[in-house]
Amino acid sequence: PRGPAGAPRRPPPPRPAGCRRPDPRSPWGVAPWPARAAASGTVTTTSAHPVNVRSSPAGGGAVVRVVPRASLLRVFGEAPGGWLQVGEEQPIGWLHRSMLER
Repeated sequence: PRGPAGAPRRPPPPRPAGCRRPDPRSPWGVAPWPARAAASGTVTTTSAHPVNVRSSPAGGGAVVRVVPRASLLRVFGEAPGGWLQVGEEQPIGWLHRSMLER
């Protein structure tokens, strides 16, 4: 498609990994990856170091928070590949199951 005065239109910038649609309520401007609600309960981080909580269930998701080792977190959902959606009172992001124990 062409823009004003016949100039080629630029494509929109790519959305962050794991995002589905625009969402003005989100701090990133996009809706989060949908979680399957099957997982629930609480988990504890097991790493000897602080753990990065990510914006999407993939290693390339932006770090939204760093939690100290041995932190107790609530599980809100899960995604393929061993990723759990975690938080305190509400979801804050994603951690890989290998960093957690039930």
